[in-house]
Amino acid sequence: MEAIRAAGVNGYELFVIWSGTPDGDVFTVAEVHIPDQVSYKLGDGLCVRIDGSELHRLNVWLYEAQQVVGAQVHSHPRDAYHSDTDNAYPVATLDGSLSIVLPYFGRDGWESDEIAAYRLGRDGWNRVSGPLSDLVEVVGDGVS
Repeated sequence: MEAIRAAGVNGYELFVIWSGTPDGDVFTVAEVHIPDQVSYKLGDGLCVRIDGSELHRLNVWLYEAQQVVGAQVHSHPRDAYHSDTDNAYPVATLDGSLSIVLPYFGRDGWESDEIAAYRLGRDGWNRVSGPLSDLVEVVGDGVS
């Protein structure tokens, strides 16, 4: 969370990836990754780009650690929602993956009731209703 907030202080988004292992309906996050990325302030919004070499490095790491990407987390400067870019270029691509968008660069932490969560299904990303605590248990600045 601190890294997301720190990027937000300078007006940038930050993209974070949670990896771990699924077991039935439960996904246990074992690692939080902040991949090398370039953040942009564009005329119509903010975005980040993770180069192919970094995605390859992450995929090799995941394979060797026998983990998969369970969730992607990023922030927006104001409202939390899934943008067209979020829909088109996700890092989390497994059916059932979560995409969590924090409003206000994560200013209000994991307890914010304005966090938007989406689950990837066969028909794309679908907004998940209810509080984030119904989906994940966050412990400290990490997850469990």
